[in-house]
Amino acid sequence: MDVCARRFTMACYLYIYAGIAAFFLGWVRLVFGVPVLFLLGLGLWQQWKRLGTSGEKGGKETLKVCLPVLAAAGVFCVLLCLVAGQGAFFVQAGDWEKHNCVLNDLVVSDWPVFYHNDDSDAMLTYYIAQYLIPALCGKLFGSFRAAEIALLVWDAAGVFGVLLLLFRVVRADTVKKQALTALIFALFGTCLFLGKALYGVTGLGATDLAAAREWISNSIQLQYRTLFTDLRWAFPQAVVPWMVTLLFLERYQDVGSYCLIGAPLLLYATFPFVGLAALMLGVVVYRLFTEREKKALLLEIFSPQNVAVGTSFLIPVVYLLGNMTGEKVPEVGFAHVDYGINTVVYFCFAATFLVYAAVIYREYEREILFYLVALSLLVLPFFRMGIFNDLIMSVSIPAIFLLMVFVIKALFTYIRHRARERKRLIALALLLCLGAIYPMEEIREILREPVSYEGAQPGSLEDWARRDGTVGAAEAYNYFTYDPGESVFCQFFSRRGAGG
Repeated sequence: MDVCARRFTMACYLYIYAGIAAFFLGWVRLVFGVPVLFLLGLGLWQQWKRLGTSGEKGGKETLKVCLPVLAAAGVFCVLLCLVAGQGAFFVQAGDWEKHNCVLNDLVVSDWPVFYHNDDSDAMLTYYIAQYLIPALCGKLFGSFRAAEIALLVWDAAGVFGVLLLLFRVVRADTVKKQALTALIFALFGTCLFLGKALYGVTGLGATDLAAAREWISNSIQLQYRTLFTDLRWAFPQAVVPWMVTLLFLERYQDVGSYCLIGAPLLLYATFPFVGLAALMLGVVVYRLFTEREKKALLLEIFSPQNVAVGTSFLIPVVYLLGNMTGEKVPEVGFAHVDYGINTVVYFCFAATFLVYAAVIYREYEREILFYLVALSLLVLPFFRMGIFNDLIMSVSIPAIFLLMVFVIKALFTYIRHRARERKRLIALALLLCLGAIYPMEEIREILREPVSYEGAQPGSLEDWARRDGTVGAAEAYNYFTYDPGESVFCQFFSRRGAGG
């Protein structure tokens, strides 16, 4: 299979935009939804033509993957999703209670989904795009279990696309490189084991390296999740964000495509959208300061494609604002982190990813994205939002994924020139092993549990849609627009009213 053909690239775009189309047709009045989909279709057609032009990355270059490797990659992606909890065959992480409730409500309820309790009315307002296609399958068969299986298939198909894109980006052109790429993809994480060891050496933190493997410290909640943890705990923030990040990496100089590439993340994973948008903004600012032709760059920024797609996604912005601008309790709101006497926590945490950057720096000293990734990961720990600081965990997803890409490409370079790069090769291999410790432990714990074929018990978010203090802040304020009849989305764009 030629994974660099533009047909494969376009298939990735269609996968991404399938959930977006389901939203505009299922949640938005057709008088708005149909014209928007027409504009998005024009944008995708323009992208198809761009991919076909001579010399475009992802258009004319070739990278072959033989059929046995293709089949093995497909099986690998299905197994990875199974172990991560999709399909409910293996034990699911704690966040799956929420995922299953969202999926079930999308299956059994009309769209948009409204909740009516004694103390409040609410509308489901969440990054729902990854759930919509599986939910439609559940509606078709009248079964939550069918939706679960569809979610497994849908996520595995997305991860399969991500893996093939990753082969392309890192130029994994041999079976050995492809196998190594897949292994790193499944187990990549920052060197949290090393950071916790450093923190223990200071005498300020615990030295139990096996405890609380996600966190470096109990005093301040800081976590850059491993890729497997993303897939297991927050799959909507993993599959499409990874795919979009790779598409961006291949075309990051093409500012005129930014909206088409990045805007869908609004409905798939809002926090990763913020992380990718920051990287895009960094590229634009860098080009503004380094290029003479400012007018040409401005024409790229305000390209017809960007304007059309950006305008189309104003409706999802209005939809999400009902949640984001609504009533919030302080513990889930946006805040600045003051480290105070815990400054050492920050430096030990920063060491968990800077050790990678230090080893591979020479390969990327002229690469602006390398610096933007490092800068974003250094800045994020100074802010928090959510009970468990979901802001830092999720906004960092595109940057962590790009860090992995940089590491794999550098690793291949060191292997190719191992005679003179032996020290860097050994150091990078050691860091990758350290970064894999906690995801391997997580997978081992999952595999110890019995396999089930019954599926999860579906619930509903209706019992969470309360502001009377009977449920926790994380449950009550993360998923809803309260008093939806007063929201701009319901007044102008919703397919049905809040009283429906």
